[in-house]
Amino acid sequence: MVNFSRSAFRWIYAALWVIRVLFALYGTGYIHPDEHMQNAEITAADILGYHTMRSWEWNPAFPLRAVIPIYMTSGLPFFFAQKLYSEPFAQTLHPTTLFRLERLSFLCLSSLLDVSVAILVPPPMRSFALLLLSSSYVTHAFYVRPFSNSLEAVIVALCLVCLKKIVWISTLDSNRKNEKNERAALNWHLHALAALGTFGASMRPTFFGFALPICLQMLRFSYKISGTLSRTTRLLAYPVCSGILTALCCIAVDALYYRGSLRHPVFPSLNFLKYNSSTDNLAEHGLHPRWLHLFVNLPMLISPWLWCLAVRGIYHSFKDHTRSTVEKAHAVDVVRETIAQIIVISLAILSTLPHQEPRFLCPMILPVLVLVATSTTQWPKKTFWVMWIIFNLVFAVVFGVLHQAGVVPSLFYLHSRIANDPSANTHIIYWKTYMPPRRFLGIPQQDAESGKVDITDLAGASQETLIDNLLPTGPATTTYVVTPVPMYKTLPSRVSPCFTPQTRIFPHLDLDHVRASIDAGLYDGLALGVYTVERSCVITATRDA
Repeated sequence: MVNFSRSAFRWIYAALWVIRVLFALYGTGYIHPDEHMQNAEITAADILGYHTMRSWEWNPAFPLRAVIPIYMTSGLPFFFAQKLYSEPFAQTLHPTTLFRLERLSFLCLSSLLDVSVAILVPPPMRSFALLLLSSSYVTHAFYVRPFSNSLEAVIVALCLVCLKKIVWISTLDSNRKNEKNERAALNWHLHALAALGTFGASMRPTFFGFALPICLQMLRFSYKISGTLSRTTRLLAYPVCSGILTALCCIAVDALYYRGSLRHPVFPSLNFLKYNSSTDNLAEHGLHPRWLHLFVNLPMLISPWLWCLAVRGIYHSFKDHTRSTVEKAHAVDVVRETIAQIIVISLAILSTLPHQEPRFLCPMILPVLVLVATSTTQWPKKTFWVMWIIFNLVFAVVFGVLHQAGVVPSLFYLHSRIANDPSANTHIIYWKTYMPPRRFLGIPQQDAESGKVDITDLAGASQETLIDNLLPTGPATTTYVVTPVPMYKTLPSRVSPCFTPQTRIFPHLDLDHVRASIDAGLYDGLALGVYTVERSCVITATRDA
């Protein structure tokens, strides 16, 4: 068994926080396009006037995304940072500043997860739970990125905190229960739970799976506190109003944003449900077996060893539930029981959808850690820690440092090249990479509309499509191609001499073309190249072919 002294724990925990900060502010690993397209791509356009790509989810005719969450997370930092600049133009905000502002916002939000764990897990296992959270690669690679799932995880954690406080108040002695301070604390947490729950449901309908067990327990213990149904109704009346007011605010903001009028309300969560209820729609994003979340995605996020401990914790929680009563319940036991229900219900709901990605389970990580920590009284042995460290180190490096890590820095580089030659017309092509987030190019929208700067994302298109896009079709005087070095080496020998290397960005792991990356060797296989292309050379090469 491994245990740490208080001073050792503090040093380790502080070091893990430093690592989290470094991953947040300097980790350019690129997990999924949604980390850009569902948040800061929208606020950078609306607030700063940058050229960005507005994905289909933001179509005013059928929007799937709520507005308030993105303005609370990336919008506010962009707005205040813009105001700090003396120049009257928003484009003075450098792309690297944008990158670190949005990451800093989610880094601060991730601290709420630590606070929640500290409240939910009592000593002596509190430090164990905090070490699990702060050393998990999900914390370093997912929670510090602008995923809607990261914000959903924070809301789930805060709801659990509110529930624990409500249960704790219900267990107080009846003489203390009626004291003014305890009653005020109870009302505050009921209002907070109602507002948080409504906000989470308006952001992502999948939040219902996490919120349902919490709501049922809240009703159970509100009745215990009140004693009668009529008193329970009076107790919950004002919190329900808070939830309704929160819902109305979300509906009003979405209506004004998408339709410009309160007369035409929109409901992104309902649209989200409608869209995801169609298998044809989900087929465009990839269909997966229903068991993938349970047997692959969740073990991949929390490790197979912690997954086994979580299964054991769920079993014991349901077993103990059959013996417990409301009168004898303790706050920690209720939270553990609720978490077991959350894991089962949310997994069942999310597994009904045939499109399953690991990040959908991010809100489940903290509940799992709390369940494991409160289901045992002993720290695990050294073997567990060795496997845990290796597991999280590998995945943190892959997703936080290596995976598609050259895309964002390449945009920073191209921004500097465009800024150094403002009179040039520029055509930029990305080939065999993830979707480039346009805001990091740092150009105003009018430059894109006028054709002064044109960016084309060819994704996984064929070589023929790339060559066709290199032929002169507009006034561009400078053409850049951004592609992994192994992909450049696969180009036909008649065309490759037309490419002039400008810079190479290391590291850049391309898991979509592993064979080509291995053949290129370590140095070239983990590099992203930025090339200028002589279009007249391409014309000659294609004519000779």
